[in-house]
Amino acid sequence: MEEEPLNDAELQKVASDNMEEELQFDHSLNDIEGLPVGGNEEIFDVSDGFLSLSTKVYDNRDDLVSDVRKTGLSQGYVVVIKRSKPNRNIVMGCDRGGCYRTRIAVENKKRNSSSRLINCPFKILGRKKGEGVWKVEMITLLHNHKPSTDMAGHPYCRRFSKEEALQVKQMNRAGVKPRQILSSLRQNNPDLLAVSRNVYSMTAQFRRENLGGRSVIQALLDELGGAGFYHNVKYDHHGHLTHLFFAHPTSIELTKSYPNVFVMDCTYKTNKYKMPLLEIVGVSSFNTSFYSCFVFMQKEEQEDYEWALQMFSKLLGFGDHPFAIITDRELALMKAIEVMFPMTFNLLCLWHIEKNIVAHCKGQFKEEDDWIAFMSSWVSLLKSWNVLLFNEVWNHFQIEYKDYAKVLTYIENTWLSWKEKFIFAWTGQITHFGNSVTSRVEGAHATIKRYLQVSTGGLREVNENICLAIENQFQEIKTQLASEKIRVPQKLCIPFFRETVNKVSFYALYELHKQYLLANSKDYSSECKGQFFKTMGLPCVHMIREMNIEVCSLNQIHTQWRIDTRSFTNDQHASLDHEDPLTSLLSEIKEKYEKLPLMHKENTIRQISHILGASSPLLFEPTIQPHKGRPVGSTNRKETSSTKREPSYFEVVEKTPRKCRGCGNPNHYRNKCPSINKFTAPK
Repeated sequence: MEEEPLNDAELQKVASDNMEEELQFDHSLNDIEGLPVGGNEEIFDVSDGFLSLSTKVYDNRDDLVSDVRKTGLSQGYVVVIKRSKPNRNIVMGCDRGGCYRTRIAVENKKRNSSSRLINCPFKILGRKKGEGVWKVEMITLLHNHKPSTDMAGHPYCRRFSKEEALQVKQMNRAGVKPRQILSSLRQNNPDLLAVSRNVYSMTAQFRRENLGGRSVIQALLDELGGAGFYHNVKYDHHGHLTHLFFAHPTSIELTKSYPNVFVMDCTYKTNKYKMPLLEIVGVSSFNTSFYSCFVFMQKEEQEDYEWALQMFSKLLGFGDHPFAIITDRELALMKAIEVMFPMTFNLLCLWHIEKNIVAHCKGQFKEEDDWIAFMSSWVSLLKSWNVLLFNEVWNHFQIEYKDYAKVLTYIENTWLSWKEKFIFAWTGQITHFGNSVTSRVEGAHATIKRYLQVSTGGLREVNENICLAIENQFQEIKTQLASEKIRVPQKLCIPFFRETVNKVSFYALYELHKQYLLANSKDYSSECKGQFFKTMGLPCVHMIREMNIEVCSLNQIHTQWRIDTRSFTNDQHASLDHEDPLTSLLSEIKEKYEKLPLMHKENTIRQISHILGASSPLLFEPTIQPHKGRPVGSTNRKETSSTKREPSYFEVVEKTPRKCRGCGNPNHYRNKCPSINKFTAPK
């Protein structure tokens, strides 16, 4: 009796219920009887191994399939499921059965394709009998090809077991690279035949399953909302997402605990849409960094930054302004900070300033000694501790380098117009806790990219990897907090620190210890004007000495450094504001609803049901943003999945020239070396 073929819906159900089964191209049993194709007329009879199966009785279909496959593998053949009807029958055949089908002519294909299908006639039928048992019926026990000596060429043999598939899923979620996943699996199973492509296919399958029929953006927003993220989106008139702001629940908790100083900067090569990623990084009690929030933006214009900072302002809370925000000289971001945080000091990164001066000014100095002297004078200008001294040093600087007009013009027009943002005479009056560079956020960029691994992931994949970095970082801060509450530094076992040990972070105590030693030494300087106290929030040398402080009290320590008042949880909802406006609104609606007449109650129910039933706007993935570099289609343009950033201008300028391998001198190569060519030149 010929079994009726299953439709596409049934095939899909069978495939999803049985991960280990492979469905080949459908063809009727009459086609199986045909002769071999591909020019191979040799027939291989395997009836000796399979005839014994016809006398066996199986309790279920899985046992039958397993026995047939083991028998086939023992003879060098792979048997797969061709068609199946649940609780009725199953058709199994050679994995090389069937013919390759395509709608495009081979000569018109851009990719070079191949197929293992050669219409092998081998077929076995498994049927469920009336007694509820399964039996095997032989149809054709002939193969039109030799048995395989290495089964690694068969896709079925490269499949993962259910336990291995679960390990792949867990390691993939933990950010383990595919080659490391394979290495881990092979330690437990040395005979594993899977390759990296199988891992990629498995992880792609997991992503499709997680979507559950939703669009990528909708799935991302559902996950952010369900996990307690503070998030918001912005999209264009076509429905394409243009901006995405999100903050992890633990980041919210840290941000509200340390709202004083933040470092901001954009990084690139993090996603396949080429959207810049703005990272906002905070400073903890231990002088370590934490991720506050992230913003994917379409562009880096003032409007984009203002939207991002508006979301960040809401995260901090109404009326809360940081003491300081450190950035590089990104004019659009600086203007946005001035608009959104008018009470906050925006400091410029000293390291970026120095590197820009190197890039634009070093070429004007012919002698290395002159350049070193220039940089020494520049550092003296930066360290001017009051405005009068700054003006004096600047006047001397202008006189000393009057012959370098381009250098003076560059410094005056580009940097000194922002002198209040980086000269110590002004920054020494701001509480920035010793942060004057953006190295924190630069390090944060590098950490995130180690988790991302590639720059071609979607926003969901990027968010998942960012979450891994945040969760690990939060646990480190939480552990350090608990540790410092019970540990006592041996160096600080003196009366001066009696009230602060286990209540103030080690970092702050060690900085305070330096001031304590200076106050008790002969090198005490009467020139101390309290900048250390103003910038760090800790007693400085002259306070300790002149006020004769014998025991440092907690009220002399800024709350930034306190650990006794802090306790972090890992509850995704613990960091959210308790005064939720929706809660009070619902309470008000309920109170008013109970006083309404029946007709008005029914109308109110209809209105609320209409609001709940309203569909959210359909959002599409972001469009790919243009970026700097060679245009698309350029023969010299190289697309890469690397997250490594492009070198900055100062790095190109500072790059050490390649030296000649012949004489060792720079600026020429061996083939043009004058020392070698003068001996080899023809006479």
